[in-house]
Amino acid sequence: MSKTYKSSFVLADGIKTHFVEAGEGEPVVLVHGGGPGASGEHNWGRNIGALAEHFRVYAIDLIGYGLTDKPPVEYSYQTKVNHLQSFIKTMCLENVRLAGNSMGAYVAVKWALEHPDNVSRVFMVATATVASALGVGGVSRQGGAVRSRVGEEVTEQSMRDWLGMLNNNKANITDELVKARVYQAKLPGAWEAQQSYRAHLKKLAEDPGSHQWYDLSGRLSRFEKPLALAWGKDDEFAPVELAFNIQKALPNLTEFHLIEGSGHHVQNDQYEFFNNVATKFFLDA
Repeated sequence: MSKTYKSSFVLADGIKTHFVEAGEGEPVVLVHGGGPGASGEHNWGRNIGALAEHFRVYAIDLIGYGLTDKPPVEYSYQTKVNHLQSFIKTMCLENVRLAGNSMGAYVAVKWALEHPDNVSRVFMVATATVASALGVGGVSRQGGAVRSRVGEEVTEQSMRDWLGMLNNNKANITDELVKARVYQAKLPGAWEAQQSYRAHLKKLAEDPGSHQWYDLSGRLSRFEKPLALAWGKDDEFAPVELAFNIQKALPNLTEFHLIEGSGHHVQNDQYEFFNNVATKFFLDA
């Protein structure tokens, strides 16, 4: 896969933040999902070039991920939302179009709810996190187990198992990708960030006070900007029934795409289809 983008850094409220960028025009910000070794480039590399034909595209490494700083903070969802806001503010982005996969979709919609005057539209991709925040389900038991194993010990084999859970097209799991994700997952502070995030998930499950800040029920259904959802029909990590549960919970959903031959990484498994529908959705603004 040839790279159609360049690597850049910016200081966003004191956090050295890595992102890849391409294109010209109105801004599109792509927000990656979770798990060791995740990054903007690893999650969105097959999409940036197509979107950059129409937009200025930014694929961010969230705080604690990729080549972005990993300070000793609580890695809550709100920490990630706040970091996204710092990036968008520092880059002086306006009328932002957002796409987020998995955990990144939650970060995207939570940011959009907090900054409604600066968001154009949001595209959610295969997100058990949003389902959980709406109270309509969560990841599969098998998916949670594989995520836990790679979180406990990052090796090339555990990373292959993890990526195998996320990708229906196993040809996407190249030696280069595995090695790159393992390398970034072992950068200083990366393991600590993952452990903090796991502690945060436990806190959300046990502490009602914390959960109320995470909850999206009653809020996302009133979001007034266009909101799209895509889901892989063969998603082993976030079962496809979650997509239908979200569809029922969000009568304001503008578009819903159930994609054949795709797992959790819809934007990689069926990237041509995804690029087409995402481009059209963002151009309609």
